[in-house]
Amino acid sequence: MNIARENYPQPFRFTKENARENAVKSWQARRQRKAKLEAEAAQGRLSTPQSERLALQIERVERMMENCKDPDSLQKLSAAHSRLFRAWQVLTETPNPGSRRVRGKPSRDQRPTAQPLQPTPQEPTP
Repeated sequence: MNIARENYPQPFRFTKENARENAVKSWQARRQRKAKLEAEAAQGRLSTPQSERLALQIERVERMMENCKDPDSLQKLSAAHSRLFRAWQVLTETPNPGSRRVRGKPSRDQRPTAQPLQPTPQEPTP
């Protein structure tokens, strides 16, 4: 085994220097991808006046929740936040956490249609 390694040197060897350099490049690429995705998401989310208005209302409710000390009013504010967030999510087409976004809008005619039941032949009873 060792003889084969000596006869055929590796075209590229990892050293401390080039490993560090590759790690820096990798992190820069990740940061750039993340910044690009965040910019695209912000651009898409702020595309309509309704979604902007809902986002401002959500921020206002969150500030009110931070200052709230009464459990009853905190429950009411959290329910309002939930309703506002759901409306914002629908407007911006933002998926739930952990779910994947479908590329493009699914058409309604792609649903499977139910097949009509075929009559079964019945035997006469004696």
